[in-house]
Amino acid sequence: MMDGSIDIGMVGLGKMGIAHMAILNALDGARVTCAAEKQGITKKGITTVLPSVRLFDDYREMLEREPLDAVFITSPTALHVPVAARCLERGLPFFVEKPLGLSAGECEGLVATASDQAIPTMVGYCKHFVETFERAREILCSGELGTPVYFSSHMYVSQLFRAGSGWRYKKESSGGGVLNILATHLVDVLVWFFGGIDKVFCATGAHYSKEVEDFVNAYLTFSSGLAGSLDASWSIRGYRLPEIDVTVQCEGGMLQVTEDYVRYMLDSDERYRVLYRQDLFEGVPVYVGGSEYTREDLYFLDCLRDGRTPALDVAYGYRLQQVTDAMYRSAASGREETVGGGKA
Repeated sequence: MMDGSIDIGMVGLGKMGIAHMAILNALDGARVTCAAEKQGITKKGITTVLPSVRLFDDYREMLEREPLDAVFITSPTALHVPVAARCLERGLPFFVEKPLGLSAGECEGLVATASDQAIPTMVGYCKHFVETFERAREILCSGELGTPVYFSSHMYVSQLFRAGSGWRYKKESSGGGVLNILATHLVDVLVWFFGGIDKVFCATGAHYSKEVEDFVNAYLTFSSGLAGSLDASWSIRGYRLPEIDVTVQCEGGMLQVTEDYVRYMLDSDERYRVLYRQDLFEGVPVYVGGSEYTREDLYFLDCLRDGRTPALDVAYGYRLQQVTDAMYRSAASGREETVGGGKA
């Protein structure tokens, strides 16, 4: 770390790459010194706004030439594992946007290599840093509502109502459609709330996309015995921004959580208690798109400074990838599938 600052290289300057760059450059003790990006118009814009950032066409050249303390991988999904593997070869910590890769099989070698090295890695499951989801998990874990007995959940956004263009809608570059690109956030929240998933029964559908799914519906069974439903689509009208909604029925009450609020009720008093996100908000040094993005970047930087392994490391990302893989297998077979294995 030169002069006390963490020097960071970016790989990919799409929406999330630019967002993370803006946040990192606004935080004390961090700076983006270089980036790898092929799109000429994007490079021209960065050169105009941030002339001190050195730009490369090839991430391999950037990693070889630049003295870096960490790398942010915000490229299309197909590049996540190759770039991450190159970072590990050079002993560089990295943050990679979700999902970890195209499939669990593709990620196995990366996870094995990372487990042998004391290098901080993190996958960008930003919902862990949303205040309402944090509080909901605290309430569930407190036992105040009793044991969860059933849940229902959805993740919707009004994104696609005609054939899409770009890497997200091509299976070879995305690994899948709404499930791998978007609903992996919901899978993450459910695992964070309830623990490991053992079995899945899933169906997918496509209307606008030719190569990937636009709709996914699944029944998930957890190691604890808890079971419930997941429904997701990027083709649902009325959702300007992506919305996650999880409703949990417990032995002693119920809880509902979205990005905007936590609502829960105890059977003993039948009174709904509501906590809004603004009530829970504690402030961040810079706000770009949502406080969760700043909070996750701060967490990763703190782990780098302290030499800690982030909780959302590549091993965690791999476990989530195993869940989505099982969901795709179930959709193809028409049967319940075991996570990480064969048929249930």
